[in-house]
Amino acid sequence: MTIDPSLALRGSCECSACSFEVHTLPKARFRCHCLICQAFNGKPFADVIAVRAKDVVLKNAGNISFKKYRPPPNFNRGVCRTCGKPVVEVAGVGPLTVMFIPVSNFEPEARLPPVRMDIFYHRRVLDVSGSLPKYSGYYPSLLAVGKMIMSGL
Repeated sequence: MTIDPSLALRGSCECSACSFEVHTLPKARFRCHCLICQAFNGKPFADVIAVRAKDVVLKNAGNISFKKYRPPPNFNRGVCRTCGKPVVEVAGVGPLTVMFIPVSNFEPEARLPPVRMDIFYHRRVLDVSGSLPKYSGYYPSLLAVGKMIMSGL
């Protein structure tokens, strides 16, 4: 479902050199505890929303430096060239391209969905309380988040 451009969800990196607009209501939000997400975000886990790339407008995209931390699933993880903080991660090809955006990059009043699961929980450095599903292991984590993303997009 596409939303009115005037109601777009807006956000940016920490210094605002890289900004974006999301022109759909995100359906998928999760926390990833994998080692790469911990290193990339500089936090115990990544709290991200997932949206189709076609629904995201990156502004000042030239200020984003992309890097692949490991081969498949071939995520391109982008950080701001100015502040060095995460902006967006991109995965997939063609119409199946998905962007993962840290929740902390959104404006405070953004209408974001609640967290629906924790993945790669076996790699956690911080326990997360609550009754949300927690998936451990590589394949169970990928399968769970893949199902959630595909059903929400």
